[in-house]
Amino acid sequence: MREVRCFDKSLILKDGVELVSRIWTPKDSGSWPSLLMRQPYGREIASTITYSHPEWWASKGYTVIIQDVRGQGSSGGTFKGFSQEASDTSETHAWVRSLKECNGKLGLYGFSYQGLTQLTGTKDSEPPDCLSPAMTGINFKNHWSSDGGAFWWNNNIAWGLQIAALKMKRENNSLGWEEIVSALENKSYLRKGIGLLKKYDPNNFVLEWLGNLQNDNDFLRIKILSSWLKKPMLIIGGLWDPHLEGALDLYKKSIAAGGNPDIIIGNATHLNWWEGSQDTLLDFFDTHLKSDDVVNEKNPLKLKKIWNISLKKWDLIEEDKVPKYIFGLKSSGTANVETIDGSLLLNSKGAGWFSIVHDPWRPFQGEGGHLGVNPGIFNRNIIDKRLDVGVFQTNSFQEDLKISGIPILETSVKSDQASFDICVALSLVDEEEKVNQFSTGFLRVKNSKKDTECECKVTLHPTNISLLKGTKLRLSISAAAYPSIGVNSGFGDDEHGAPTINHKIITLSFELNKTFVKMTPFFK
Repeated sequence: MREVRCFDKSLILKDGVELVSRIWTPKDSGSWPSLLMRQPYGREIASTITYSHPEWWASKGYTVIIQDVRGQGSSGGTFKGFSQEASDTSETHAWVRSLKECNGKLGLYGFSYQGLTQLTGTKDSEPPDCLSPAMTGINFKNHWSSDGGAFWWNNNIAWGLQIAALKMKRENNSLGWEEIVSALENKSYLRKGIGLLKKYDPNNFVLEWLGNLQNDNDFLRIKILSSWLKKPMLIIGGLWDPHLEGALDLYKKSIAAGGNPDIIIGNATHLNWWEGSQDTLLDFFDTHLKSDDVVNEKNPLKLKKIWNISLKKWDLIEEDKVPKYIFGLKSSGTANVETIDGSLLLNSKGAGWFSIVHDPWRPFQGEGGHLGVNPGIFNRNIIDKRLDVGVFQTNSFQEDLKISGIPILETSVKSDQASFDICVALSLVDEEEKVNQFSTGFLRVKNSKKDTECECKVTLHPTNISLLKGTKLRLSISAAAYPSIGVNSGFGDDEHGAPTINHKIITLSFELNKTFVKMTPFFK
């Protein structure tokens, strides 16, 4: 491995705030194309939970800059989340290009928060030469805080507390830090997390998002500069990453702005990526930062691929070639009791009905998927035996069938309470009857009329899977998915979260002649 050197360097912003960066370069003297990551978790970590260490990137001939954003790590100022980043990003870009270790070319990398900082800049600021936003989105309501209006309970409270713990560390408040970490370790954050955030970090953006959802307030809007959207961009998503729809939306925005982005959706959760992801990124940066050609015309990567879950190989995203299937649901009323009663019918209308009762004392558990504590493929054999879940299943397929895109469940349902949730999962049942859940979706209905039919659409997570000959497709419906989603109280106007003494029992009755699942395109 090529030897590298490492040192810290500061940028003094126009408002006097100091931003501290750690810089890695090849050991020999010179200047190189630069890779920049702006993050709030400590420049020493450098997102090595998902990326190769900066030493590796430097050994490949890059200057790597990992910056503590305003108010985090060793940087000065007050941390205010995403709203602070546009100006700081643009000033940082100009500073990086002025470094003697930089040859003038600038690429951006990072995921999640670090993915979004790549997309923020002030009007008329010079864009980077290329970007690689990963596991991120720009719509805070739909890409960061909720599915179907239901707040990401486990994910966002745990993340908010991580940010609060960093604040305690910065303030040298060991008692506050211990209380937060203990709640995360013993799982009491699911019940006490909101109170801890209000106590130790009342301006935390997670609290803001929860309040916005409860009160139907507007969310902060991020507008990406069109000049940045036109630059070479590698968008990275994961099949079980909660921000996947954000990646698809970013792709559409880049195309609409006249860009030619690459997109790769891998066999990945938010934190666990696939083997080969780093080499793909390196190829992207080498192409766009080390070539003198007009890369969009002469050296395009033209990556537009997605992992096939069952075949365990890469597929091209070719939406015009994927059949659009519809599955109807059929039951005589016992789909939650007898697996044999619930049928999933390919290209056929559904019929019948079924009802489920949600008891907040023992809410149905949200496991696996893109929001579960244990994200990814999940075997739901046992939990599908609960009687508060309806199960609908096809016969064994006589030939291979591929479903690719965004599944949507449309249904008609009556509830005996003013507010309720519909939680849906799709699973592949293999020939040994193992139930492999691969996509989930949620919908929160507020202020409905009791005992009156309500037309609902539940959008599931994007997916790509081949249903092989001999396997079956299963659809499961419940009225809760705790702790992925907070438990619905039945009121529609209070805080949803861990069950309380006031939570109501909710009964849902589904009219199946109005219920079906259809596939919609990734880039609808």
